[in-house]
Amino acid sequence: MGTNETVNILMVDDQPAKLLSYEVMLGGLGEKLIKAHSAKEALEILLKTDVAVVLMDVSMPELDGFQLAAMIRQHPRFQRTAIIFVSAVHLTDLDQLKGYEHGAVDYISVPVVPELLRAKVRVFADLHRKTRLLETLNRELEQRVTERTEELASKAELLMRLNAELTGKNQELDAIVHTAPDIIFSRKVDGSRDYISDRFYDFTGAEPGSADGFGWLDYVHPEDKDHAMVDWMRCVESGASYEAEYRLRSKDGAYRWFRARAVPIRDDGKIAKWYGTCSDIHDSKVLEQSIRDNATELEKMVDSRTDELRRLSVRLMTLQDQERRRIARDLHDGLGQELVVAKMVLDKLLLQKSSQPPDEAWSQASSIIDRAIQQVRTMSHLLHPPLLDEVGLLSALAWYTDGLAKRSGIETFLEVQPRDFPRLASEVETAIFRIVQEALTNVFRHSQAHSVWISLTQRNGTIGVAVRDDGKGVGKKIVELRPDSVGVGIGGMKQRAKELGGELRLTNLEPGTLVEIEIPFSPTVREPSVALDECASN
Repeated sequence: MGTNETVNILMVDDQPAKLLSYEVMLGGLGEKLIKAHSAKEALEILLKTDVAVVLMDVSMPELDGFQLAAMIRQHPRFQRTAIIFVSAVHLTDLDQLKGYEHGAVDYISVPVVPELLRAKVRVFADLHRKTRLLETLNRELEQRVTERTEELASKAELLMRLNAELTGKNQELDAIVHTAPDIIFSRKVDGSRDYISDRFYDFTGAEPGSADGFGWLDYVHPEDKDHAMVDWMRCVESGASYEAEYRLRSKDGAYRWFRARAVPIRDDGKIAKWYGTCSDIHDSKVLEQSIRDNATELEKMVDSRTDELRRLSVRLMTLQDQERRRIARDLHDGLGQELVVAKMVLDKLLLQKSSQPPDEAWSQASSIIDRAIQQVRTMSHLLHPPLLDEVGLLSALAWYTDGLAKRSGIETFLEVQPRDFPRLASEVETAIFRIVQEALTNVFRHSQAHSVWISLTQRNGTIGVAVRDDGKGVGKKIVELRPDSVGVGIGGMKQRAKELGGELRLTNLEPGTLVEIEIPFSPTVREPSVALDECASN
């Protein structure tokens, strides 16, 4: 209950007029006024309602005011309820003494002075409010005390457990420090050591306590001492974690590599202590050096083998081109010439029989020999076009693309920039021709394309070759040139480009595929290639 809340005031009298007069007198208090016309009704109201003040008449039928007051005081809830008697009959001192004996706090005679009645009721109503507020505060205080007591008991129990755990942890820490293979140390704010584990003294054979301060530096290798100290003091000044590698002298005089690490412990933002470890890394250090030495030797071996494989690859491609040239020449000069002679003999026999109708078998034989001669020439040119050596790359490409268009029905376009494209070294022209030839062969075999565009450009010190088609494209793995997805043809193109110092790129255009290479341009003293329009006219 707050200090501003209203309280209940019970007015008991068997005369309604008096109740009305009390209501008028007390109306200005702002409290809740409850009327009872008999002692019985008053008891019923009291059992259901919290009442601050009971204002009652002494003379009432059935139960008088004294009897009602006695009954009220017998109930534990109403032992502190303020009871004020009002009487116009019982006015003697004995009557007043009897009222006080029955639990009254005041005894007012009639006629009642309204101001006096209001003042007395106000005092007891305020007292009731403050009493209830005090009871509420006491209950809250008791609850808080109980909760605080339970909290303190819980914290005390927790503290006991923590102390027990801390004792156990300290014992574990002592065991770890004494059995750890690493050297454990602590340092002051200025960087000097104030503790170092027995492991250091066991390793170095130093006297216990001799490594305190900066005495540990006496056991660091002379070549490592300066940088170890400089790095450490730099970390002390900056507050950064420390890590360094240096050699320590063992008790037998040999040096072993150790790695030291330390971290700062801060108190209110300032460094209060340093803790760290020093681990023996000598074996791993030696192993790392051995691995580096072996890696260096292995790299040299790999480079040597790579050079050998590159030379072998160049040699194989050169031999392949030479063998193509030889087979082409043998086909043209050997089998081709023999077929020409056979054709001439057969035609001569046909002329000798010109007076008679030619035999159909002789005509078929002549046609077969014509086709054989043409196939031999085609095979010879495909193996190694004579134009490539005699006239140059542009003429060979123009002849080949024209033949591909006629044989396959695929529309071909050849673009050359600049028009006076220079002659290149023989091996470069051969390699470019083979790359284009393989690319067009793949278009014919796999792309289902209707058109193909070949471009040959020379600018900014590079030769660019591009073959683009409008076919179905290639898979992602082939575009990425994965070894498990690239066939012999693309592999050969990639190798030829690499041997020329260039790079092969595949792009899926959706639809179609773009094959590109760029190689460094090396001008030669050879004559420029025949212009593309001249090649086409021939």
